[in-house]
Amino acid sequence: MKRRFSEIGDFGYMPTEKIKRRRLSEENEEEKSKKKRRRSLEEHLPDECWRREKWIKFDSYEGESVLPVPEAEAPRPNPLSVTSYTFHSVLGRGSFGKVMLATFGQKQHVAIKYMRKTCESSYSSILTEAHVLKVARDSPFLCQGYAAFQTQWHALFVMEFLSGGSLENELKRYGKLDKERVVFHSGEVICGLQFLHSRRIIHRDIKPANILLDQEGHVRISDFGLAKQNLFADSTTTGLAGTLEYMAPEILQNEEYDAAVDWWSFGITICQMATGETPFHKTDDKELIKAITMDKPIIPGWLDKDLRSLLRKLLKKNPTQRLGVRGGIRSHRFYKSINWKELEEKGATPPFQPAKPSVELYKIYSGKPLSFLKSQMDEITSKDGNIIAGFSFLGSTLQK
Repeated sequence: MKRRFSEIGDFGYMPTEKIKRRRLSEENEEEKSKKKRRRSLEEHLPDECWRREKWIKFDSYEGESVLPVPEAEAPRPNPLSVTSYTFHSVLGRGSFGKVMLATFGQKQHVAIKYMRKTCESSYSSILTEAHVLKVARDSPFLCQGYAAFQTQWHALFVMEFLSGGSLENELKRYGKLDKERVVFHSGEVICGLQFLHSRRIIHRDIKPANILLDQEGHVRISDFGLAKQNLFADSTTTGLAGTLEYMAPEILQNEEYDAAVDWWSFGITICQMATGETPFHKTDDKELIKAITMDKPIIPGWLDKDLRSLLRKLLKKNPTQRLGVRGGIRSHRFYKSINWKELEEKGATPPFQPAKPSVELYKIYSGKPLSFLKSQMDEITSKDGNIIAGFSFLGSTLQK
């Protein structure tokens, strides 16, 4: 039988000094045990956990102990759910729908383009835009796509918010741009266009409204809703696409065409940047089509001679003779001041820095109810109809 010991020994009460020494020894042993447990915890928990921890005391049968309790992290919002975004101002409108400024989570500003899925014929262009946005991640001169998702009746694209606005806005504000800006902005557009063409993609809607600026003044080509993919080698495509003032003659004449149509639109855009006007001045659509297909472009004589030369070579009626189709545009005299390697790496300082957007832009949206929010709070499932297979994606930016 095991013997039990207490302060009252088998031979009566223990002396007072002896009791004190024994208690002190027990307390020292307990303190050493606590320190040992804490060192063990510190060795097994990561540093960041100890930096964030909260300490609490609790009563146990043996006395007070101290243990770390990590702070509970708030659940991260789902980037592929419309309910994870707070909507602000309308950034753009079109036949496709709207582009709105939104906030993801607590502070990340994004641009969200939403389109109604009207019929199966629109599915192809929606899929193309999603694919080009994914391809765009590899070029600093194309608008970056962060995610794409869908509700039963709408397709939504989450893109970077470019606070500098568009070149169209700049032309409305200043009338025309000085040579330094024309050289710089058009040079960056060349980088973006050549990247797209190297991936067998043509844009088909190059114009000032689709050339955006970031907060530093660098260019991004945007809006890939009319893009055409898979144009390999000498293959061509057909179909009316683009904005009339910027359409190439071969499109308007219902001919087969290739990436040369982008260089025509680019030429019209440069002319507008430098003069404030397009080179074909007609208010009637029929007259405008006739002028584009038959007349010589109006290039003002007061323009820089190198720019006049560039415009004449870009606005050739014969697409095979158009500058840019077979390369060579970077070596044109108009771009002699550009260090292309530096420009490609965004190492060149923009000659213009856009003003910060008005605080009004960031106010919570309070207009007419947004159609895609009315009845689309429920997430789409594989059992729902009207699904575009292979559409949704999530890039790394919104996963951080």
